Amino acid sequence: MKAVTYSLLILAMVAFGFGVYRVAGVLKTDSGRVVRPSSTTAPALPGTMYVAQQGALYRFKDGAFTQITDDAGWTQVAASSDGSRLVAVMRRENYSDVYLLASNGRIIQQLTHLQAQQAEANHWSFLPRFSADRSQVFYSYDAKDPWATYRVDLAIFALADDGSGAAVQWTVPNDYTGGDVDALPLQGGGLIYTKYSIDDKSQVHSQVWYSARPGQPGRALTQPDDNCLQPALSPDGKTLAMICRRDQLQSTDLVIAQLAGTNLTLGPESVLVHGQLSASPVFSPDGHTIAFLAPVQPGEAFQLWTVPAAATSSPSAAHPITQNLGLDSSAPPAWIK
Repeated sequence: MKAVTYSLLILAMVAFGFGVYRVAGVLKTDSGRVVRPSSTTAPALPGTMYVAQQGALYRFKDGAFTQITDDAGWTQVAASSDGSRLVAVMRRENYSDVYLLASNGRIIQQLTHLQAQQAEANHWSFLPRFSADRSQVFYSYDAKDPWATYRVDLAIFALADDGSGAAVQWTVPNDYTGGDVDALPLQGGGLIYTKYSIDDKSQVHSQVWYSARPGQPGRALTQPDDNCLQPALSPDGKTLAMICRRDQLQSTDLVIAQLAGTNLTLGPESVLVHGQLSASPVFSPDGHTIAFLAPVQPGEAFQLWTVPAAATSSPSAAHPITQNLGLDSSAPPAWIK
């Protein structure tokens, strides 16, 4: 019986690893066709947006991109609600850390310190987000099993925005899945995020999940077969956008649904973008538009797109803002007033 169990676990790990590398291959960009954002212009969007490309962070305002950090492994930037502070990931070869930055990219404070003397003891932190009141930073972190340091199952933690005190673990990931990511703290408390699982056929599924408080098991807002992930919430907290793969192999759907009731149930979904490899949606400050990342042509680099955040949006309503960038597909834009 133990041999069967171990065999199933190994198969699940192999399936997950194959899936990760398959997605990585799909998301790989053609660097020969990519230019720095600061060397081009684009149609102006309202407010200010921050994006990541090839290890640097850029501010997009009034149609122009300005590089605000060195090319030093920076990615996954998020902004506080008032725009005064940023959090971002600095990724190294064997670990990554979360930093607090000023809006001009200046480092204020390193919030996590995850480098160790032995590579197997290093840790990873990804996808930081401020809480609504800006007092905490939520992020995904691999709390390693000391007996299986090779296993990287991310859980979501919350840390004071000045790095003080102990981090609080919010979620408990499913083993050998990659864990929980895309933390989305809610105004009234609670957390929406992406949770991964492996079924009895060794298939990995992603679901949008909700937990009301730290350590609570929580519950799914989407079905396993829909394979939804990367949730984004409208400024009024009433509409959820997300990416759903369903049975598609080379494309995804960008969908929206209404959040209803105190228990947060999802209403009927409306597909805004279909048939593209869409990723990393974010709402505009007024909630009327969604920005997302997708190639203009299959196999090309990821560009910035926008689409009206309305259930009546047609496939032709989405249009690219850029044409020759290579934005990080796993780094959602941060869009503020």
